[in-house]
Amino acid sequence: MLSEEKCIVSTSYTVFEITDKNVLLPEYLMMWFRRPEFDRYARFKSHGSVRELFDWEEMCDVELPMPSIEKQREIVKEYHTIVDRIKLNERLNRKLEETAQAIYKQWFVDFEFPISAEYAAVIGKPELEGHPYKSSGGEMVFNEVLKQEIPKGWGTEELQHLAKIKGGKRLPAGEQLIPQPTPHPYIKVADMGSLKFVCLNNKFEYLTIETQKKISRYIVNSGDLITSIVGTIGTVNIVDKSLAGANLTENCAKITGIKKITADYLYHYLYSKNGREEIEARTVGGVQGKLPLYNIGALKILVPDEAMISVFSAIQKPLSKSLSAITNEVGCLSDLLNILLARISRQ
Repeated sequence: MLSEEKCIVSTSYTVFEITDKNVLLPEYLMMWFRRPEFDRYARFKSHGSVRELFDWEEMCDVELPMPSIEKQREIVKEYHTIVDRIKLNERLNRKLEETAQAIYKQWFVDFEFPISAEYAAVIGKPELEGHPYKSSGGEMVFNEVLKQEIPKGWGTEELQHLAKIKGGKRLPAGEQLIPQPTPHPYIKVADMGSLKFVCLNNKFEYLTIETQKKISRYIVNSGDLITSIVGTIGTVNIVDKSLAGANLTENCAKITGIKKITADYLYHYLYSKNGREEIEARTVGGVQGKLPLYNIGALKILVPDEAMISVFSAIQKPLSKSLSAITNEVGCLSDLLNILLARISRQ
């Protein structure tokens, strides 16, 4: 449905408009088309082999309930209220993500974290407490592994020495996922997103209890970090508590049992410019790239001192809590949208 300025449309598509908007609202009709049931109807009615076609004649044969125009306006208003709330939450999430990533960059890339009272006392300059470290003369040392200067007292370690890295598991031969909820959701790369947390939502598919028994060892826990390793490589999420115990596809790896650093810190590293460049350099393969587990384990991670990680974690904790809550709320609102779309079938 065109809701912006006029535009040119490809001849591959049929353009039509409502002849009497006092009888049928375009927004109401669009809601009808957005229903999953309409997708199935259109697929059933389509024809052709190389390219399936659902043409204008089939579209004209579509039947739909026609409540009064007042009722249509009421339904559309409810729909837009939910959609606007989802968009607001998504914008808020992105702002929180940007804030968290900016703090990471300032502290662990530019090394402009605030000087602690202890360090200011050691160097005999208490007046520097709270000032940015590097630009205020904080002591830097050259690190041979990273080939750059880092704050004194910091170091580097390979990721395999900081965490356990394990792959997911493909479905057993002949087994399939089901749309009906069970206690065992299955995380695919398509379920991951650009935000920090991957949370359970209505787009997930599930394992049957019998299938899950065969791959029961390949699960994730709340707080684990997962990353895509085949095809679309480098998408990174932290597992929300709503997915604790979920199974993980073989196209992802989980990073668990993290020590010396935190999942928050590692997440921001993997999404930083340096982290993405390192992942790209370790990707192998031609048409479909792959990031082997041993190459993930070989990532050289900057390890700040314990006090700095502790302070960073304290700042990140409320941000992460808000991100998780908002992402889960978006999932609930999406469920509500589906309920609303289902309701119009019964008008």
